[in-house]
Amino acid sequence: MVSERNRIIELSEYLSSLGIEINIGKNKARGHKGIFLHGSSAFRIDISKNLEDKDILSVILHEFAHYIHYSYDKTLKSLEFAFGELTDDIKEELINITVQDIPKGFASSIYAKKQELAKEIKIYADKMKQINSEFKLSDKNKEIERKISSPLRYLLKYDRIKYFDKIYSVENIDRDFCLSEEQKLYIIIKSKQRALNRINNRISRYNKYYNNPSELFARFIDLYYTRPNYTRVAAPNSCKLLEQKNISLLKKINNIFL
Repeated sequence: MVSERNRIIELSEYLSSLGIEINIGKNKARGHKGIFLHGSSAFRIDISKNLEDKDILSVILHEFAHYIHYSYDKTLKSLEFAFGELTDDIKEELINITVQDIPKGFASSIYAKKQELAKEIKIYADKMKQINSEFKLSDKNKEIERKISSPLRYLLKYDRIKYFDKIYSVENIDRDFCLSEEQKLYIIIKSKQRALNRINNRISRYNKYYNNPSELFARFIDLYYTRPNYTRVAAPNSCKLLEQKNISLLKKINNIFL
């Protein structure tokens, strides 16, 4: 049985033979496990420090898949070279195996925070409606905002500001500032809504990232070689099409893994 370390060496030698500079454990890969960099004629793959061999293997395959994609399509938008026309069933397979492979703790913590913020906003909105029955979360209440004097008005946009030598923060709004209950609740609600928007934007960025063609292909190639049994069950049509295409850059990888 070929060891992970031997496969890493063979993969690295193969990538080097293609003119790809590969750096393993020499830097932090710009905050990622790995990164594929390309110029007009130079290519580089950086693998982050402190990864176990199985993770290094996975990351090399992932980043090399970006190189393969770039070799066939410099826009990184089409997967025709690997699967022909990207039908809905193939795309669904690729998305499903990607979603299943995302660490559940990572995803669940984001959605848990979203639910927590939504619940808090509802609680504060209910309190606000007891004071002002006309209050609506979706509306900007100019009358309340006019009553909030500067510099506290900045807390309608920021959670914490420094005004001259004094710190103003939403966190201590109940303790330190002379505001009406309505004004306090309004500022807190705006702060919670900003936090919820940041979470939603983060989720949107992750969805866009994980569902873009280049990531779908790279994740698929990673799993195809590191978890072949799982991938053939979870994405049988995608595997079949990839094998029919017989991509030349994967022939050496097949020899190493299959």
